[in-house]
Amino acid sequence: MQLFVRTLSPGSLSWLASASLDIDLLRVEGDSVGDMAALSSKLVTRLVDADKLEEALALLKREAKQNPYLVVGLREILEGRRLDSPQLQALLTDYEPFFNSATFQRMLPRVSSVVCAVAVKNELRGTGFLIGPDLVLTNYHVIPECLRPNGAADTFIQDAVGSELQFVFDYQHEPPPQLSGTAGGRSGRVVVVRAAAQWLVHARRTRPGEGTAAAEAVGLQHDYVVVRLERDIGNRPSRVGGGWIRGWLQLPKEECDYVSKKRVVVFQHPAGMAQQLDVGYLEQLDASSTRAWYRVSTAQGSSGGAAVDANGELLALHNAAVDSPPGPPAPRPEDRVNQGVRIDTIAADLRGCAAWQDPPDPDKQATTVWSLNDNTREPRPIIGRRVFREYIEEMMTGDGKRVMSVIGDYGTFVRFTIALLQRMLGNQAQVVRFGPGNMQKLAPEEFARALVEQLGVASDPKDPRPQQTSTETRERWLGLDLPAWVARQLVRHAKAQPGNFPAWVIIDVAVPPNDTVFWTDGLRELVTALVGVRDAGQVVEIPQLRWLFLSTAPLPAAGMDHLKEDLRGDADLPDGFRECMQNAWQSIDQLEAALPENFLRAIAVTTLKDNSRAAAPQSARKALAAKVVDFLESAHTP
Repeated sequence: MQLFVRTLSPGSLSWLASASLDIDLLRVEGDSVGDMAALSSKLVTRLVDADKLEEALALLKREAKQNPYLVVGLREILEGRRLDSPQLQALLTDYEPFFNSATFQRMLPRVSSVVCAVAVKNELRGTGFLIGPDLVLTNYHVIPECLRPNGAADTFIQDAVGSELQFVFDYQHEPPPQLSGTAGGRSGRVVVVRAAAQWLVHARRTRPGEGTAAAEAVGLQHDYVVVRLERDIGNRPSRVGGGWIRGWLQLPKEECDYVSKKRVVVFQHPAGMAQQLDVGYLEQLDASSTRAWYRVSTAQGSSGGAAVDANGELLALHNAAVDSPPGPPAPRPEDRVNQGVRIDTIAADLRGCAAWQDPPDPDKQATTVWSLNDNTREPRPIIGRRVFREYIEEMMTGDGKRVMSVIGDYGTFVRFTIALLQRMLGNQAQVVRFGPGNMQKLAPEEFARALVEQLGVASDPKDPRPQQTSTETRERWLGLDLPAWVARQLVRHAKAQPGNFPAWVIIDVAVPPNDTVFWTDGLRELVTALVGVRDAGQVVEIPQLRWLFLSTAPLPAAGMDHLKEDLRGDADLPDGFRECMQNAWQSIDQLEAALPENFLRAIAVTTLKDNSRAAAPQSARKALAAKVVDFLESAHTP
C-alpha cells in the first residue's frame, strides 16, 4: 500500500481496479479520492478479498516500465519480501537516489531516442544504438550473413549492400513499421535510415557457446559490429518541430566500474516488438571478465540492446542469456541472468583501429526548436525568442535563477510565450497560471492555497495554513509564515513525487494600455516573498518553483534578481527568421543540405517590407512565421 502511495496517482489506481476487478474505484470509493493512503488501502483490501492481489501486481509490473522505482518495489513484493515501513525505507535508501533523481528522468528519453531496431532485407532482427552521429553499434550475430572474413580470422569485409540494412528509430508503439519499399527518412511515426554504401566500420565475431558453460576463450571475439549510416541522424532533432539533437551514447574513455552495486537498464526491441526497457541490477563479470552479467528481463531480438546505468552511461552491449548463472536458479524467466559485452572492452578495441576517431560530445551539438508542434502541414513557427529559450534552459538547472519577466505589447505575446514555455519543458513539467483577475481578487491566504492545490499537492492536515494573529505583524505573516507553509507542502510532496519538480508558476498581469492591475491587499508582498526577495529576518527558499511574470510594464517586485526579456522595440527578426527556417529545413529528415544564409535573410527583409506596405499589416513575427509555412509547403510534401 505504501508503494502505491509513493508511486501511483488516483488515475493509475482507478486503472488497476478496472483492469483487475472491473470496478470504477473513484466512484465506489469517492470519499477517499483526496486521500491516497486511504484509497490505496481500500484497493489493496478489495484485491486481497478477491484473491487477485498477486495477479494485479504482476499486471502493474508489466505496465510500469516508465516507473523504475515501482518496478523494483513490485519485484520485491512478488519475490515474497515485505515492504512495510522498515523494508520500504531500506529500499528507498538503496535506490531512491538512482530512480528519483532528475538525471534519471532526463536519461529515459535521451537513451530511448538513440536506440533502434535493426532490420536485414526488411526483416527485424535485433537492436542497436547510436555511438556517433552516423554510427550504430549492434552485435555481430545480429547480421552475420552481411559479413565475411577478409582472409584472416579477426577481420571482415561487408557482404551486403547498404540498402539491405535498415535502422528504425522512434519505434515506440505497435504495430511494426512496414519496411518494404521504404527508401529511408520519416515513415509515419518512425524514422528509417539505411546503411551507407561503404557501411562497415569494424567488426568482431561471436564467441562460440556464448552464454553457456562451454563458451570458448574470448580472444578478439567481442561480438560487435559498427555500421555507418547514410545520414547523420544523430545530429538531427528527434522531433520534427526541432529541439535538442537526437544525440548518441558516448563510449567510455576509461575502464568502467563493474564491482560497485549498480542498477542496470536495458533498452531493447525484443522479437521485433516496439522498444521496451527493463530495470535490474549488475550481478558480476563472467570468468573471462569481458562479459557483464545482470538480472534484467530480455528476449530473442534484444541482442544489440543498450545496457546503461542510472545516468544513461553505457555499461554493456547486450548479447546473450546466461544458461548457468551463479547462485540458486531464477524462479521466473524474467529474473534469469543475462549478459552483455563490456562496453569498455569494445571501446578499447575500436580505439586500436587506425581509422577510428572518437565522435564529438553530443551535448555540445544542440539545436533549437523552430515550431510549437510537430505538424509539418500546420506548423507554428518560432521567430526569434532565443533569449527566452536560453533563459528557460538556465532556470531549469539547480543553480540558475528562478525568476524571469517578459515584457511586451498587449495582445501580442502572452499566449505564444506560455505555449513556448510548455514546448520547451515537455509534458512532464507542471505549469500553473494566475491571470490579472486572480491577482485582483485572491486574498494572500487564498493565493497560497490555490498555488498548492493547482500543483496537485494535498495539504497536510497536521500542518494547517497559518492565519494572521493579533500577536504578530502582518508583514511577518505575509513574508515568512505563509511562504514557509507553502515551502513545507512542496517539500513533502517532492519527496513522494520528485519528477513533478521544478514546477512553473506564471503570473500574467499583461493588460491593455491605460489599464492597471490592482493587486489585492498584501498579495504583492506574499508573491515577492515566495519568489525569494529577502528582507531581514524573512528568508524562505522554495527551490521547487520557477516563476514567469508576463507584463506590459516593468516587473512590479522591486529588489528581485531575475532574468528579463523585452519584446518591445526593434529585434533582429531577419536573423530569427533565418534560424527558424534553417532549423525547420534540417529537422525534417528527408531534407539534406542547409539553405544559403544570404538567401534566407533576403527573404526575411522582403517579407517585412511587403508586410509594412499591406493594407492590413500583421505583426512582424506573424508575417515571418507565415512565410516559413509557405516556404515549407512549396518545398516539401510530408
